[in-house]
Amino acid sequence: MTNVFPVSTDESMNILSDAESIFTKAESLLKSISKEPTSSVPDPTSTEPSFKDHAVAKGRFNKLISFPLKDLVNSEHETAMIETLSILGDNLSSFSDDQAEQIKQLKADFPITKQKWRDSVRVKANCERSLSIFEKTKNLLEVSVKNENGIKTELEELKNRENELKVELKKLQDDSRWLVMERLELSKQTQQIYAFAEEQAGKIKGTEEEMSAANKNLEDLKSNWETMKPLSV
Repeated sequence: MTNVFPVSTDESMNILSDAESIFTKAESLLKSISKEPTSSVPDPTSTEPSFKDHAVAKGRFNKLISFPLKDLVNSEHETAMIETLSILGDNLSSFSDDQAEQIKQLKADFPITKQKWRDSVRVKANCERSLSIFEKTKNLLEVSVKNENGIKTELEELKNRENELKVELKKLQDDSRWLVMERLELSKQTQQIYAFAEEQAGKIKGTEEEMSAANKNLEDLKSNWETMKPLSV
């Protein structure tokens, strides 16, 4: 299991930049890939007997020359063609000059042609194996790109949410700073009021005593005045 360590924002951005580059290359490769159909090489099973008679050789040649080249690479057909060309090559006088020249050319070219065919078939088989491996690799790449694309989309959504939260956080921070400044202003006012109140608190005790005495005097005066009301002259 791979250990995952926390990374900083800058490191995360660098890592994602590399991942994005690989992801883009993989997507581009998938888009450029075109699937080409392949065909198999059938294995002929018919056989041709060995023969030496010139007349029979001509008939067999006409039959063999009509075969697809892939059938002539069959070992028995190949042997039959070589024997046929050998017999015909020994009896060129029975052919026209053009036919004789073509038979000689075919006799010389046939071994080379069949070898080239075998080589090409082998190359094709190797290519088919390579294409098969490539197709499997491409499928794996498609799955990987699809999965990564899902993660990429999720990351983008999270990034958008992160940006939204950053905007909300900035607003909260601005509101917080404004409230701090407002409180500081109120604190100055509170300090002034507190200083005044503290100063007044030192004087209030004597004031209360004076007010108590004043109240007593007022009550006494009121009482005395009431006693004076019955007086008439």
